[in-house]
This record gives sequence, C-alpha cells and structure tokens, in this order.
Amino acid sequence: MVKLIRDNPDVRFVFKEFAFQTEESILAGHMVLTPIAKPKSLELYGDLMAAKPLNEAAIDRIFTKHGVDPQVARQQARDPAIRQHLQDVRTLAQALHIDGTPAFVVGDRVIPGADMEALKAAITQAKGVGLKRPSGNPA
Repeated sequence: MVKLIRDNPDVRFVFKEFAFQTEESILAGHMVLTPIAKPKSLELYGDLMAAKPLNEAAIDRIFTKHGVDPQVARQQARDPAIRQHLQDVRTLAQALHIDGTPAFVVGDRVIPGADMEALKAAITQAKGVGLKRPSGNPA
C-alpha cells in the first residue's frame, strides 16, 4: 500500500479506521487517531496490519517503536470525538456495503480485500476518466 501511494503522488489517499473485529483492533483504531499518534499513522498502520497476533503487547511494542507513548495514546483514545469518528466510519462502511478490511473506494467502485491488482487497475481507469474532485476539496 505504501508503495502504491508513493507511485501515485497525484492521487489523494484517505484512510478510514474501520476497526471492528477484536477488542485489540478497536483499541488500536482508537489509538491511531490520537493527536500523539496521528503524525505516525501510516507507519503504525503498516505494522499494526502485519502484527500476528494483534494483542496489547504488540500494540505497545509497535507504538513504542514509532516513538509514540502507548499509555498516552490510550488516554487520548478516550476522547468522545474519536469514538464518534469511528462510529461515523462504521455508518459509512455499512452504507457502502463494506464489511471487512481492507477495502478501497475509487470513484464509485468498491474493491474489497487486498486485491492490489484490482486497486491499481481502478486507479488507472479513474485517471483515464479524469474523476472530478468534490468541490472544496483540494488535491
């Protein structure tokens, strides 16, 4: 995913935390959205997705590895705004019939799973069509 982002500097990538499977993934989803963790979110995302198993020890190790104090992130993760944000993402996912991660949306197309070839093809097709940006959203 990181390579795809780097290979497409003209594409706007938006990550939505859709943590829903385990208590640990929900905790990690909250923690990544905290002010202390946001600057490292891409790096955290990569390591959290690769962690097998994802448990509290792995979460602590990953956050610490990236210079984020896991205890501070846990404390900040209690912010009701983060809880509301994640509920809004869940509502959006339900509206788009997304029930797993990862999932990608390119234009009006949903690509479920880690099908990188389908994602690359969708990006190429969208570039060819020249998808318009929503008004008020810069590139």
